[in-house]
Amino acid sequence: MLKCQVKEIMENERRKQEIENSKREKLKKEKPLVFEKIIKIQERFKAGMATPVIDIGYNRACNLKCQHCFTTRFAKKDRSLTPPDLKKLSDEAHELGLCQFVISGGEPLIFHDIKEVIMALQPDKFHLSMSTNGHFLTKEMAKNLKSWGLDKVKISLDDFDEKMHDENRRSDGAYKKAMEALFNAKEAGLGVVIQTCITHKNCRTDRTLQLAKFAQENGFVVDVMVAHAVGEWEGKHDMLIDEQDAAYMREVNKQYPSLHRDTFPTYGIDRGCGCVRSNLHLTQHGDILPCGFIHISIGSIFSESLADILKRGLSIKYFNEYNPLCLSGEDKNFINKFMMKFYGKPLPIHWSEVFGKEDFVK
Repeated sequence: MLKCQVKEIMENERRKQEIENSKREKLKKEKPLVFEKIIKIQERFKAGMATPVIDIGYNRACNLKCQHCFTTRFAKKDRSLTPPDLKKLSDEAHELGLCQFVISGGEPLIFHDIKEVIMALQPDKFHLSMSTNGHFLTKEMAKNLKSWGLDKVKISLDDFDEKMHDENRRSDGAYKKAMEALFNAKEAGLGVVIQTCITHKNCRTDRTLQLAKFAQENGFVVDVMVAHAVGEWEGKHDMLIDEQDAAYMREVNKQYPSLHRDTFPTYGIDRGCGCVRSNLHLTQHGDILPCGFIHISIGSIFSESLADILKRGLSIKYFNEYNPLCLSGEDKNFINKFMMKFYGKPLPIHWSEVFGKEDFVK
């Protein structure tokens, strides 16, 4: 490796550390209780304790019909989440030492009770993020979200090419709305993340580099969500990334640390796939999934405690063992053996339909 390349990598690492330190100082000032929990994550990880971020699919209502939507196969049930349910969940999560929630959907900014949802999650005790397509993230709304206790927005940008983004979102002007939302959120003092879906077809393109460069120049982060063969893409395994795609993203990260995957080390912790240990997904109807793309329920908050559900999830060996690959997006063995079992069925399916005795930690 040339000296100039080594120097560039070291400079990028230094810049990344400065950014992380700045974020932590901001959190320490704004939410000291949350800061105290977050700085214990590394210690908990070394002790084998799970500290998952819980993504809450509060409601599947949405203003768009995206080509890659992963929630369209979920079955309707009689009971749906309410703010009191979320208050109970946040109480249990706080007792377990958890510290982060993400509000998703659907599209959260069309929820009539979005303020109540945020307040129910007790912003003083948790770092709160929101996944949004940005369509309704005006300057006024961004300021409101900040004042209600939200810390960060994750705005979807499927492609740095305007036409391709709009086509995927099936909405003319979606790209412009998302771009405006990025800067509206930044102006309001919210943390800003660009969520982008990387597939085998769009990964190794100049547009990936352009997006990473744009994010780094504007103080944003690119959160890569690799393609999953679920929802509208159920069974479309040709969309999944391969080893060359994964290697390409690692190289982009070296040049532009702003581009990040959840399988990359964070805060000095190499978790690999974060299912259950680092990520959980709560559906509109109370089911807890190992992640938003593994449509297998490991329990319901309407009938069990979060602690018991987490314990069950960690007893399934695939969620307890280190795996450098994303189980639901890269690990072909897991996809073929387990995820294909829920194809064509009302979702989510119960864990007992998928895992046998041999799949549990002995």
